[in-house]
Amino acid sequence: MDLDQFDDVCRRCGKCLEACPQYSDIEIIDSLIDHLRSGGEADLDITRCFTCGLCEAACPEGLSLKLLIKGARSKRIGTAGPSETDRICDPGYDRNIFKTAAAIERPLLFEHGKAETVYYPGCYPSYIHKTMVRSITRLMERANVRFAVLDGLEYCCGLVSAGTGNPGVIRTNGPKIIAKLREMGAKRVVTSCPGCFMALSRIYPSMFGELGFEVVQTSQFLGELIEQGALIPGGNAGGRVFYHDPCHLTRGAGIYREPRDLLEKVPGTELMNQEPEGSTCCGFGGGVRLNHPTDSIETSRKEHLKVKAEGGDIIVTNCSGCRQNLIEGRPDGGPEVLDLAEYLLLSLGERVARDDQALIELVNEAYAKSMRGYMRPKLAP
Repeated sequence: MDLDQFDDVCRRCGKCLEACPQYSDIEIIDSLIDHLRSGGEADLDITRCFTCGLCEAACPEGLSLKLLIKGARSKRIGTAGPSETDRICDPGYDRNIFKTAAAIERPLLFEHGKAETVYYPGCYPSYIHKTMVRSITRLMERANVRFAVLDGLEYCCGLVSAGTGNPGVIRTNGPKIIAKLREMGAKRVVTSCPGCFMALSRIYPSMFGELGFEVVQTSQFLGELIEQGALIPGGNAGGRVFYHDPCHLTRGAGIYREPRDLLEKVPGTELMNQEPEGSTCCGFGGGVRLNHPTDSIETSRKEHLKVKAEGGDIIVTNCSGCRQNLIEGRPDGGPEVLDLAEYLLLSLGERVARDDQALIELVNEAYAKSMRGYMRPKLAP
């Protein structure tokens, strides 16, 4: 990160902070730069950043307040070591959230066979959001795709840990994951989680070189199956649908159009937001759900209230973090929350069994057992 660029280019116009859902004081830019240069304490709470990228999207010069905060987080870890929050998704940590969740409820795991198409679900879908995994694998079966699955905590991509300032998991697991996927014969790797997609498609090639296989996101893959005629959306779903753009997938990877194109091919679907302008963060990312749980969930509730006020029936997303926050933040009578693959499968007349309240209880119990002092969100009626 070039701090001199902020001195030379940043106008201190405040557009980044107008877009930011968490910070508002323009002086934090100089505070962060001084901290990164001098080593003094950062004069703000750096745990509040969602790492959503709205600041960078709003900046006329393409600068990123998020990168300054991520730099400050990395510096903190380098000085004081990782906190419980920084390590909660680290596979080597005793109180890893997925180990904890697996002790409460059996995860959905597969044998690692061989195939040219390998589905890489990621930790949150495998251990907590199993509806996502069941939906995409069922759609692949219906489309007669021959596929294998690479899952398990030992193959965690590491992006969640990196988002809190702890990049060690990526350095350790990246080469192991690449080697395993090659061993499985992968030509294409399909990812559900936007974080996993970012890790495998962007970060791994820059760190470890050519992968030897293509990485596609679920929305891209399902769209191809529809174009090929292997899947034909049915008329059993539909309604007034709001598509929630996951931050890593949109501002991170630039995937806005593919999920919307898919939704518009489902008969009876009225897509409320055909363009991504005005998309916001669900409040899950950057460790905020762990450090500031009430603020995190209240952020997702705001989206529910907005969609409900505009007559929306369903919120569709394709990110486990977004799905979790939107389910937990759903007010009474709020729009139903569905994963993109789940919605497509529903259009074909199949509904994957799910229990949203059980999901919320599992998540909060796992957090409480993994973090000392964790406080469950206190939500308004």
